[in-house]
Amino acid sequence: MESECGKEIDIFKDTEITTAAKIEFAEVYNREKHTVRFKPDYPAVEHLITHELVHLDFVIKARKEGLNKLFTSNSDQKTNFLKGIEPTIQKLRKMGVDESDITNYCNGMFTGINLQVYNTPIDLFIENFLFNEYPELRPFQFISLFNLLQEAMKTVNDKGIVELSPKDIVSKNKIYILVNALQFKELYGIDLIGDFNPTKFELKQAKSFYDEFIEYRDDKQPAEEYELVQHWADDLNLSVNFKLVDEAEFHEENSIEKSMMKTFEKLNSPTIKISKDQESEMRQFIATQKANGTNADIVIFMVEALKYFQSMTIEKIKPIAVEIAMKGAKGYDPLKHYSIDSIPNKIFSGYQILSYYYVSFALALPDVLMELNLPFHEEYLMAKGMKNGSN
Repeated sequence: MESECGKEIDIFKDTEITTAAKIEFAEVYNREKHTVRFKPDYPAVEHLITHELVHLDFVIKARKEGLNKLFTSNSDQKTNFLKGIEPTIQKLRKMGVDESDITNYCNGMFTGINLQVYNTPIDLFIENFLFNEYPELRPFQFISLFNLLQEAMKTVNDKGIVELSPKDIVSKNKIYILVNALQFKELYGIDLIGDFNPTKFELKQAKSFYDEFIEYRDDKQPAEEYELVQHWADDLNLSVNFKLVDEAEFHEENSIEKSMMKTFEKLNSPTIKISKDQESEMRQFIATQKANGTNADIVIFMVEALKYFQSMTIEKIKPIAVEIAMKGAKGYDPLKHYSIDSIPNKIFSGYQILSYYYVSFALALPDVLMELNLPFHEEYLMAKGMKNGSN
């Protein structure tokens, strides 16, 4: 694999990941190496490590043909998704659920359904490949897939989850899971489909998807898995939540975004030495903002920032956002003052630079806004309302 892609591959334990295993492509993360992370205590996790390597193999083959795609989503798509589940959000609020918990729940739902959309068709091809090419892996594959289906069964049959979640999302999620169950039945002869309590429509749709997979399966060409990703999402009206884009074109058109990914790599790099005192002060500051609710100073400075940026194009705002992020690599102290080269003749207070930081990303780089971990969403909404009201 390393010879094929010209990069080293790191494989290591990571108990913090949200899935049992995952691959981080070097090109996406702007790293020198591909990385496979896995939870060491997961049943037959060796199968999932191999699964991720086959996924990399698919990507390598697609890249060689110039056909690889990236699965992308942005803040507008997420906002539209949240609008679509507004009744669920209101239900949670009436139940007295904390706003931060509602936000995490909704973000998780958006991410979860997108993961299903992207992974399910690709996973079918991967598991078919492993079953046929590596028969010695089958005991691990069996245990692993069976365990995954058991976990999925809990999510779609748990009354508490089903009652709280949007029925439409639950049903579409179940359809994707049923496709996996259909493959498990074909490979290992064990029928778990009825345990998911599917409706006639859900089962019919899942079988239709699996039949389409079979048409592609035996003579699959590089990147054809992306056709199924798009087809199935279109059929379930889920394609509004994402966009499949040509990888080469994406990297050519998004040099600023690439530099931002490098910035975040630097922020997480051990070569940047942040003292314990600095880290403690910044964490305490962020925690205080979360505890205190809306910060009036932040709102005022955000109105100022919105007015400053209002006449600029997105392409002009992006370099400013990048510089602010780079200058803040060690964290911004709310009690200190700062200057930004791309905003000359201006001295910023700590709250002020954080406000410009958030606003510049919200306007020009919304796709990576969440990576900032700045708890100023409510302040930003208030600032936009105040600015619009003053125009």
